[in-house]
Amino acid sequence: MHSYHNPSVPTALSIFEPLVDGSTVSVHGHVRHGHHKNFAVELLSGPNIVLHVNFRFHHEHNVCMNSQFNGSWGPEIRHKNPLHHSEHFHLTIKVHATHYHIAVNGHHLADYPHRYPFNLVQAVGLKGDVHVDKVHFEGFHFSRRWDGHVEMGHGGYSAYGTETYVAPAFAQPNYTPVFAQQNYNPYR
Repeated sequence: MHSYHNPSVPTALSIFEPLVDGSTVSVHGHVRHGHHKNFAVELLSGPNIVLHVNFRFHHEHNVCMNSQFNGSWGPEIRHKNPLHHSEHFHLTIKVHATHYHIAVNGHHLADYPHRYPFNLVQAVGLKGDVHVDKVHFEGFHFSRRWDGHVEMGHGGYSAYGTETYVAPAFAQPNYTPVFAQQNYNPYR
């Protein structure tokens, strides 16, 4: 097991080995009552957002999930937001072969189908009106060092979550995201 404690927000936290079926990323924190009234947790791969989980509180009270590949967003999937301002939460994202199982405070929120290979995820992004106490990783082999000596590309990108952020460039595999494939239906 490995954890980041009290990371600043916004931030991108490097994951030092690939996600595998059974890996879990847990985020413990509380919602701030701020101007933007939103926060997001993202799984990042180079410039791509493999999974975007956006808790929205202003006007709409939804959790919006999506993926962005080469600057293009796929179709958005929405669910009712179970959180309220100043509330503590425990978000878990568990990797399965076909989808991410997403739960909030021990209750199932959504199963989000993979649109981009989960084993290419390199970082967890945190941004918005949220205080994060801990980001916890389980189900990894932990065969590599997680103490900052091996860099996967996102560490040091302190501008993540701001308008000045420029995602690291990586040679991407020849891959077309699922939502860009012909006849894609996220509700199958």
